[in-house]
Amino acid sequence: MLEILDDYIAVDVAAPDAESIINLLAAKLYRAGAVGPGYAAATIAREKEHPTGLPTKPFCIAIPHADANGVLRSALAVATLKQPVTFRNMADPDEELAVEVVLLLANNSPEEAGRSAVAVFTSRDRDLA
Repeated sequence: MLEILDDYIAVDVAAPDAESIINLLAAKLYRAGAVGPGYAAATIAREKEHPTGLPTKPFCIAIPHADANGVLRSALAVATLKQPVTFRNMADPDEELAVEVVLLLANNSPEEAGRSAVAVFTSRDRDLA
């Protein structure tokens, strides 16, 4: 089950770049005991190789994550940003996207990863707009 708690949400965050917001969200999950201490670094490294920016409407989002190693409990941390930060497009890594919402996904089961991401975007209780 994907854990989403109020403590995992940051609103109107001023972040200079993608790494800063990944570090901030990973720290929230680490303090809650959902991930190990290396999760932020693993996520940043993965983002460089496999970008997670999505050109959604009305604003771009990113769903950075790392492998299940280091994840103790599946969780999702979310940040809305004061100003967009640059993430590369998942489908076209050469394209830079101005991302306004970041969803840091931590899954302790590789099989759960896809289901969790889909659940976030198909829930009737959640609206991106």
